[in-house]
Amino acid sequence: MLENGLLIFDIKGPMAHFRKYYTNSSSLSYAFPPRTAAAGMIAAILGYERDSYYDIFERSRCGIGVSARTAIRHITQTVNYVRTKGLRELNGSFGPTQVPLDIIMPIKEHTSLVYRMYFCHEDKNIMDELKKLVWNGRTNYPIYMGISEFIAAADPVAYISGEDIEEVAPLSDVILATACNIDDVAKGGLEFEAEDGQALQYIKERMPVEFGPDRELKTFGSYIFEKNRQVIYARLKTPCYRISYNGIEEDITFM
Repeated sequence: MLENGLLIFDIKGPMAHFRKYYTNSSSLSYAFPPRTAAAGMIAAILGYERDSYYDIFERSRCGIGVSARTAIRHITQTVNYVRTKGLRELNGSFGPTQVPLDIIMPIKEHTSLVYRMYFCHEDKNIMDELKKLVWNGRTNYPIYMGISEFIAAADPVAYISGEDIEEVAPLSDVILATACNIDDVAKGGLEFEAEDGQALQYIKERMPVEFGPDRELKTFGSYIFEKNRQVIYARLKTPCYRISYNGIEEDITFM
């Protein structure tokens, strides 16, 4: 996949809600978009119809990495939804029902949430089309962070050619900029203190990874990210990738 290079772009917006699939009456949110949500944002840019792109973005064909670029906080707001416990209630005549909504926002020092996307695909035409759209500030459908009320925008960051991407061998010490599958971490391979002595606070999220036909959950996994520094000090059982762009050097892995 990486022979076609790597596209890097930011998804920015004031707030987000990436609903946890196992919640019911209280709508809890992941701290960062699952792979399914990230693929949905990319599909919106490209203009793919809902539920039409799952095979296009299979992990065997496509790499998607996600990096949180701002420290986040959770707030809870109660929102009014239409009560729909029975067919007679679909017209709204039974009034609203109130549901707590977990909203992701940046810490007060920032005005926007920023999630950096790292994207590669075996189909060069898809890469070229996505690059053209993002670099020209265009999308076919609006992008939103989880729910349609939280509109977002895509900003180009960099394109890296395949020959400029270095594969890092397993069991190397790396500092990952992206969320990482916990199954890829070697036993005892997480560091809990940064180089400057600050403690690292990791959060583990169990997330959907791929959908199959009829939006059936195909695979899921447990991913970690660091809440405050947004980097993971780890030793992985699997290869990852080292990239350089705009004066930045990063280690990344795909979800």
